[in-house]
Amino acid sequence: MAAKRPKITHERRHIRLRLELLDELLASPLRRNYNELLEALSKALELKGEIPIQLRMLKNDISFLENNMGAPIHRPTKKERAVYYYEKFSLKEVPIDDDDVSIMKRAVAILKKATNIKLTGEIDEMIARLENKINTNVPESHTMIAFEEHTEALGMNHFDDLFAAIQHKSTLKIQYKPFGKDVREWIIHPYMLKQYRSRWFLICRINQSNFLSNIRLDSIEGKIKNSSEPFIENDLFDPETYFKNVIGVTVPRDEEPLKIIIKIAPSSAEYVRTKPIQKDQKILKVYKDGSMKVELNLYNNYELKSLLLSMGPAIEVLEPDVLRKELKELYQQGTNLYK
Repeated sequence: MAAKRPKITHERRHIRLRLELLDELLASPLRRNYNELLEALSKALELKGEIPIQLRMLKNDISFLENNMGAPIHRPTKKERAVYYYEKFSLKEVPIDDDDVSIMKRAVAILKKATNIKLTGEIDEMIARLENKINTNVPESHTMIAFEEHTEALGMNHFDDLFAAIQHKSTLKIQYKPFGKDVREWIIHPYMLKQYRSRWFLICRINQSNFLSNIRLDSIEGKIKNSSEPFIENDLFDPETYFKNVIGVTVPRDEEPLKIIIKIAPSSAEYVRTKPIQKDQKILKVYKDGSMKVELNLYNNYELKSLLLSMGPAIEVLEPDVLRKELKELYQQGTNLYK
């Protein structure tokens, strides 16, 4: 026997919305007969961008609420033609069913797997409450989504404090140790947290500077402390657009993005087309052999060069000459290691 085919997502949403609207109408003090109820429900559906329904479907929905959800529905009689709840009832108070529980369990599992961060104590508590609510006899399903996993970078113990400081606009005092340098103490004004390649960075203003800095959470030493220094509002960047032309987190100071033309080998052309190097990349030409010319608009930073080098001979920088020469020199340095 063939397995029962699940309803498609949109159909499930439509049914749920229809029942929720009907539930509100039946609970209303305004008494309606079938035709009035149908008209009110159809109007409510149209306002939500859904198609109206027929009388037969309305009666089926009412029977579903009565038989499956235990709704106390007054049916029409000769004396009273109205259809309504004769006792207090709401779908919002009905316990969720096994299908909903299964969906919630998968959603919680994906949320925990996808973030791999604490996301503040409040959200941790919310996830715990969800897990407690949905701890039923619904069988566990096998893994259906596998996220990329790396070793976790140090510094995640600072995440909550920094997140809260950004939220509440608090100035902080930290001990910071750049790679290969001595520890220094900074007063920071935190504005944004950003992840790149499983490492977290804080975008902030250091002391009274008039430019942005990005600092690695794994280079913060000791305990983060509050500072009595007044918080300086962010007037340096727009968080929504700041990283539009950036690979990674480093935006070179006093520079503009470069127009970069690259040629992709046939073996990697489809990969770059389906997983763009930059969201706004432009495909300028596709050659007969399957290779491809692409235009990027990016800052020339360490992360960009690392990304281009990672593709090896599958990519050639045609323009600008400065970036082409930098990559050529890096390739030569790498080649010297293997002589």
